[in-house]
Amino acid sequence: MQDSDLWGHRYVSSSVTEDGLPRFLVRGTRITLWFVDETRRLSAHAGANTVMFEVDPDSGVLKTRSPFATVLSYPPEFTDQDTWLKEFLLLAPAWTTSNGTLVLSDDRIRIELQQTVDCP
Repeated sequence: MQDSDLWGHRYVSSSVTEDGLPRFLVRGTRITLWFVDETRRLSAHAGANTVMFEVDPDSGVLKTRSPFATVLSYPPEFTDQDTWLKEFLLLAPAWTTSNGTLVLSDDRIRIELQQTVDCP
């Protein structure tokens, strides 16, 4: 597993669990992570605003810092979901990739994402 497995790829959530139970996302939303090769940043979207992070994915740990986001107005359930994802990504979750699947996890949360070919 190398950070080169991530750069230039976009992933969309297929499964999200928290404390071993399904975490349901706001209707009509999915988590999208795009590892932007040109800027070496992570673009994260959970249905409302987009958050960009400086990121270091070495050694199977996704270390993020310096988040900045678009600031558009959305209903509370969307902004709460954005905050939840941002806080999770700032916790330096472990990551693995296999056959186009990216898994991010810590002791409470597991997000499985599938690689997609189209870029935003």
